[in-house]
Amino acid sequence: MRVIILFIMFGNMLFANSILGYWMTQEGKNGKEAIVLIEKEKNTYIGRIKYIATVDKKFNIISYTNKDEIVDFELVKDFQKIDDVTYKKGRIIDPKSLREYYASVKLEGDKFILRGSLDPHGILGAKRVWKKVNKEYIKKYGDEKL
Repeated sequence: MRVIILFIMFGNMLFANSILGYWMTQEGKNGKEAIVLIEKEKNTYIGRIKYIATVDKKFNIISYTNKDEIVDFELVKDFQKIDDVTYKKGRIIDPKSLREYYASVKLEGDKFILRGSLDPHGILGAKRVWKKVNKEYIKKYGDEKL
């Protein structure tokens, strides 16, 4: 019985800080945010935009769609896992200009802290925080919610 409890607790800790899954940007522009699916591809991690969400001022999803020209755009790529919460040597692509920037990620609970920069050391750049989207929400509502 103790082994089962330890396995459940350890298993939850392993997946609590997983980079894999759905993450929502939090830019705060026009009430529209991208929902990005992070997946492992060979030995690196990539993220493609899967949905465009309409959100309220607290970034709660009101509705979302996968019918947008930017869906399936590869927004982040090439991240290498350093430890359970740190991913480096990645790239982020600006969907408008298609310019690529250096990027790294640090996970803090349900936060995806993305640092994009002009230089590989992250000195000249900016930080963005994304939030975890429960995949059950996506499965439950899909595009039928619209």
